[in-house]
Amino acid sequence: MIIELSKDFKKSYIKTLERYNFDVGVLEDKPHYEAEYNSINEEPSLKQYAGGPSRKQSRIKSGKTVGEVLVDNMKRLQINFVLDPFKRKSEPLTRFTESFLKLAYGDGEKVRRVENLLQALIRNPILKREYGDSKSSTSDAKGFNRPLIDTSQMFRAIRAKVNNAGK
Repeated sequence: MIIELSKDFKKSYIKTLERYNFDVGVLEDKPHYEAEYNSINEEPSLKQYAGGPSRKQSRIKSGKTVGEVLVDNMKRLQINFVLDPFKRKSEPLTRFTESFLKLAYGDGEKVRRVENLLQALIRNPILKREYGDSKSSTSDAKGFNRPLIDTSQMFRAIRAKVNNAGK
């Protein structure tokens, strides 16, 4: 059996989905602050964030913005953290897609849920260390091994926003 969709149906489907666009990444760029200073013999000042340790931030600006830190990390690792999760099939990608389609077709899905799922799609690989481990010297200096999370400023700044919903 062959099912063929009419051109009108295809146009309607595409038009419905194209009403939506998403912004994801560092949406509100702010100054980046250095971690609190500790001497070599001193334990770093730590806090808990997103299920693990991160260093406390000082009041000293690093001279970069949080967005610049994200871009520098992407260049250093040669990975686009924003696009990479869309290149492989995963459960978070499936959940986001299902939720987005429900939102687009008025199935009672909330915009905030779609935003949260998109944000998690980008953040989860960082939490799961899918981009590798920190160098041992970096781990020693930070006091923990959580790549791409130092003071958690960059990680916290990764946000998602649905635009033009319902227009």
